[in-house]
Amino acid sequence: MANRSAMNIRIVITLAGQDVGLVSEKDMALAIQAAEEVFVQHEADPMACEVANQKQYGDAEITRDEALLCAIWEEANYAAWHKATIGWMSRDIDLYMMVRNAAADDRDALSA
Repeated sequence: MANRSAMNIRIVITLAGQDVGLVSEKDMALAIQAAEEVFVQHEADPMACEVANQKQYGDAEITRDEALLCAIWEEANYAAWHKATIGWMSRDIDLYMMVRNAAADDRDALSA
């Protein structure tokens, strides 16, 4: 993963979706930590993964490297979703991961 402190960029990982209000603060923190661990394990930039994922879902042609970033994104998104919803009876849940540059928003949030 790129050294964000050297670039002075802070990336914020959050969960969003219709059911995000059902996630406790503790489970939200665990979910974000799970996603961060996936990005660190693969030495992947979360923002690059999200950009590649958005490109893929926009039906644009993607490169092999972008496809790998999409796979990492899916793994991180599932890790976050799973941690946030563990023990929930329903699997029809509208909950997904988002990544943004913290400079774009002054709200406090957990960050990578």
